[in-house]
Amino acid sequence: MMKKTLASLVLASSMLAGCQDRPPQVIAVPSLAEVDRPGQMTVTGQATLEVSPDCADMTITLSADNLKPGTAAKQLEQKKQALIAALLKVGVETGDVKMSNLQLDPIYEPNADGWATIKVHTYRAQITVTATTKDFTKIADILDAAASSGASSMSTQFRRSDLPELKKKVRDMALAAAKDKAAQTAKALGIKLGRVISVGENQGGYMWSATYFPQAVANVAESRDSHVALGGTLQPLTLDVTIGFELAKQT
Repeated sequence: MMKKTLASLVLASSMLAGCQDRPPQVIAVPSLAEVDRPGQMTVTGQATLEVSPDCADMTITLSADNLKPGTAAKQLEQKKQALIAALLKVGVETGDVKMSNLQLDPIYEPNADGWATIKVHTYRAQITVTATTKDFTKIADILDAAASSGASSMSTQFRRSDLPELKKKVRDMALAAAKDKAAQTAKALGIKLGRVISVGENQGGYMWSATYFPQAVANVAESRDSHVALGGTLQPLTLDVTIGFELAKQT
C-alpha cells in the first residue's frame, strides 16, 4: 500500500512539473471602449480638368557694349525705348510690359589661348523685358518687333492665368465625387455615415507644380498662317481626394 501511494505521488509530481514547463496561455479580452468603437469607411473621389494655356510671356533680352559704361547704359536705354514703342504699336498694353533691373558687367579681353585677362575689353549693359499677351496671333509680330529693336535673345513660354482658381475647382469636384460615392455606398449597405475623421489628397498632372506649359511651338513665325495651337497640348489637372468616415451607431 505504501509503495502504491509513493508511486502516485511521483506521478502527480511529474505531471505538475510538466504543466509548469508550458508557457501560460493569454486570453485577450477587448476593453469596453474597443467594443463600443464605431466602424469606419474610406472612399476616394477623382476629378480631372483639361487645362489649356491662355497667356504667353515673351522674354526679350537687350544689350549694348561700349568701352564706357555710361555710354553702354545710354545706348541700352535707346534700345529699350525703341522696343517699348514697337510693342505698343503691335497692340501690347503698357501694363503687360515688365522690365528687370539694369545689369552692367565688364567683359575682359581674352589672351591668345582664349583665357580672360584682367584687362577690360568693353562694358556690357543688359536688361530683360517681358511682354505678355493673351492674343496668340500677336506673338509673331511681338518677336519681329523685338528683333527690329536689337534684341540679343528671345524666348516664349505659355501659362494659364487663372491656374489657382482651376486648382480650387478641381478640388471641389473631387470632394463632391467622394461625398457622392460615400452616400451611395452607405445607402446601398443600409448604414449611416458619421463624422469625417480623415481627408487626404493626391495631386496628378504636370501643372500642379509648374507655372508654364511643357510644350510650345518651335517655329512661331510659321504659326502665323497655320492652325497650330500655340502653347502645346492640353495638360490634365487631376486630383484624388480620400475621405475617411466614422460610421454612425445603429439604433
